[in-house]
Amino acid sequence: MRRRETEEWFFEIGADLGRYAEELSRGVPKLARSKLWEPRVDVFEDEDRIVIRAEISGVRGEDISLIYVPERNSVLIRGVRLQEEIPERSVAHQLEIYYGEFEREQPLPEVELKPDRIRAHYRNGFLTVVLPKA
Repeated sequence: MRRRETEEWFFEIGADLGRYAEELSRGVPKLARSKLWEPRVDVFEDEDRIVIRAEISGVRGEDISLIYVPERNSVLIRGVRLQEEIPERSVAHQLEIYYGEFEREQPLPEVELKPDRIRAHYRNGFLTVVLPKA
């Protein structure tokens, strides 16, 4: 096997193991989980701003809180996704959606920001936080 093929093979195995670990953790009862779930996040930057986009579908806007943490140069996103009732006589064949409290502290690139001008909006299951640069 050539070196590049070997590196790709190890990368694929690592990605597969990560997916398997995530799937296994979903099957653990809520009380046995050691931490809250974390939403998936994209962070990008242009010349005027940093943008954080968090995927938190099914969460009501009033159940989301944002905190800018200047000491750690990060944004803390917290909230809760309430579990919908499963009809009493139904049989669950697959349960993959995380419910309950969530938290994600997102480190930011080292740039000076205008904290008083930070804005956020929530639409179609995505929370978008815009952090203007100074």
